[in-house]
Amino acid sequence: MAEKMGFRKKVWPSLCRCLADHVEVARRIPKILDAYVGPNAIKPQLNEAIMVTVNSVNDCPYCTGLHGELARMAGVQEAPELMKAKSAKQCRKILDSPAISFARSFTENDGRGEKCVAAFEELSEEMGRGPASSVVALCWFLLWGSINGNTINSFLLGRLCCAPKQCGSVIVELFTFVYYGPLFLLIAIVNKLLTIFPQVPEWFSAAFGVLLTFIAAVWILPLGLIGCMTKPCHPEYAEPIEEYLMEDDDNDAS
Repeated sequence: MAEKMGFRKKVWPSLCRCLADHVEVARRIPKILDAYVGPNAIKPQLNEAIMVTVNSVNDCPYCTGLHGELARMAGVQEAPELMKAKSAKQCRKILDSPAISFARSFTENDGRGEKCVAAFEELSEEMGRGPASSVVALCWFLLWGSINGNTINSFLLGRLCCAPKQCGSVIVELFTFVYYGPLFLLIAIVNKLLTIFPQVPEWFSAAFGVLLTFIAAVWILPLGLIGCMTKPCHPEYAEPIEEYLMEDDDNDAS
């Protein structure tokens, strides 16, 4: 029963890992904004295609609703197929873009480790360093959202129903539910409202992305700051894409 309800999906395994990943998302907030409206902005159609591709690995109902609707509004006809894809190869057949292959590989490796760094280097060669770093930021944004959403649901629909996630942490689940509950309740409401929207122009999609980023940052930044202060106490995790790789290459961006 738990598997059918989604409680075997990826959640925060520990408070330390939650904080460590929040550090990564928090420091990429400027790049997330850049991905929407900056010099390395990603077109809304590809932007939302990246989001639903990330969600295909560890689908979260909140992210499925939000970015499924935003993808529809941006004109991404392949969104339903991308969300059902089972591999990077299948994703690439649905939408032929190096960013799509990277998004799937990134999420399968939790944005960390040598495979992720190698995938970023390949993406940079095809898109340029600046746009590629925008793709990474978008992937972190959606990975953060999907793991949060599934951690909340593992508490609400798993632990409270006497079907807790195997090896799950009640402390992490309860903390995530209390801290992020208001934000994800807002997302659930917005998901319903977006269903009445038609396809929108690119500027609207970009502006909505900026709004989402600022709203999410209210919750992300405090935990990112705590994560920075407690970093010496964290266990060692596989390194994310090194910071120097995230720097824009002005020549590529132009």
